[in-house]
Amino acid sequence: MQKIRGIAASGGVAFGPVRFFEPPKRKIAARKAEDREQEFARAEWAREAARQELEELCRVVGREIGGESEKIFQIHAMMLEDDDFREAIRRAILTEGWAAEYAIRRATDQMIAMFAGMEDTYMRARLADVQDIGQRMLRALDPELAEFPELPAGCVAAAPYFTPSQVLRLCGCGVLGFVTREGSRTSHAAILVRMLSVPAVAALGVSYSRLSDGAGVIVDGFTGDVVLNPDEETAREYHACERKPAVGEEAPGQLRTLPSRTRGGRAVKILAKIWRQSDLPLVLESGAEGVGLFRTESLFRNRSAPPPEEEQYQIYLSLARQLGDRPLTVRTTTQDGRLQSFGEEMNPAMGVRGIRFSFENPEVLCTQLRAILRAAADHNVAVTFPMVTSAEELRHARAILQRAMRELRGEGVPFSEKLPVGVMIDTPAAALIADELAREADFFDVGTNGLTQFTLAADRSNPAVSTLYNFHHPAVLELVRRAVFAAKNAGIPSVVCGDAAGDPRMLSYFLGLGVEALSVPPSSVLELRRAIRSME
Repeated sequence: MQKIRGIAASGGVAFGPVRFFEPPKRKIAARKAEDREQEFARAEWAREAARQELEELCRVVGREIGGESEKIFQIHAMMLEDDDFREAIRRAILTEGWAAEYAIRRATDQMIAMFAGMEDTYMRARLADVQDIGQRMLRALDPELAEFPELPAGCVAAAPYFTPSQVLRLCGCGVLGFVTREGSRTSHAAILVRMLSVPAVAALGVSYSRLSDGAGVIVDGFTGDVVLNPDEETAREYHACERKPAVGEEAPGQLRTLPSRTRGGRAVKILAKIWRQSDLPLVLESGAEGVGLFRTESLFRNRSAPPPEEEQYQIYLSLARQLGDRPLTVRTTTQDGRLQSFGEEMNPAMGVRGIRFSFENPEVLCTQLRAILRAAADHNVAVTFPMVTSAEELRHARAILQRAMRELRGEGVPFSEKLPVGVMIDTPAAALIADELAREADFFDVGTNGLTQFTLAADRSNPAVSTLYNFHHPAVLELVRRAVFAAKNAGIPSVVCGDAAGDPRMLSYFLGLGVEALSVPPSSVLELRRAIRSME
């Protein structure tokens, strides 16, 4: 008997043999289009067929599982309309002359590669959603291009990751549990598994290779443990203490409007973090109390030049207007390969990222700050700088901000003279000098993903060390404590963000520190609010 550990993705305990889920990825020939316009029409027809299929799926899952499951497939419908995705398909067909099937597969693979390379766990988890919509479009053109292997009832399904559609089908086939090599609690597949009350463990990393097809396992979705070849005594112990996931008192519709307050009256503000403008409807539907972090990298991707000031201004202004009185914090861009003046880095996680990228591209930063300042003229907007490791860096960033203000003032352009300036506490260096940074900043964003990665020397995008990436580690918790206490001592607010912020198991620790705000993906807002309201 052996035990391996991943991330507890869905509560419950499952017993059964492992069965590997391996959908055949049929090779699509790189066929040239005989008639480009006709091939593009076929691709558009496939997109429309997929959209209609998703509409029907939304109705079915909304009725049979619940409204929050419906939101997952509504997001898929929105992704079908994504400008970058549609443009990649259009260009592959009309400009390069490929057939519809190959164009769709290539565009899907390009988006998957983009998401896979992202530093944020929530955004990396979107690659399964991209795979889902790509397969749905291909299936519309040819059902054989998206075959679905059957698994026996009573088994534990294992795969590198699962798409939401695969989860639905497998649960309908009687699968008792899920284990994955990659993934997180915030993936849409994991959220759907929790709604279906099926135990799941994600992100087993290199330990995934120790699974054997047909071998018996116990999946503990509460702890993240997977017991391999359990003996009879262990099996009896698990059966004896088997637990069921707690069911909240309020329905999702009620939770959207209820305050995020413990039973003892302690209020905790729940903010949402977003990656692109199209995420905002999810924020509004979730009942989040604002946007705690708008990661602006998406504005800079897939273009030969940085976005101009006016384009950025209109995006920030639109978000701020829709949020009304609720806050919007914009994080300055961290990195974009097409804008870099340097070559491929050996270790990009510790390279020219965050504020370092901004200092190497001061005109890009100044343009972005001008747009943020203008949007903040009549709205609740703030800015935060990532990967700061010294007070000198923060002062330098403020100097560029002052330059942007002088330029706007000289041009007679309205802007905010009192833009709140925050700093990301996402490196051990920042946490260790948090007292000094707190004297220079208006607020802290405590980035638990970065703190975990750099403290434990475990690149969170590397599956080989995913089991080492553990935000429960005492060293990480100590750095979070230092940052939160430094902010309190200086009288400035702090927001905890990253994977740890969305984990209900961390709530007791955060509340014990006196944390008053958490920033999480929109899909985690209701679950976190439910957890807060269940606490004493």
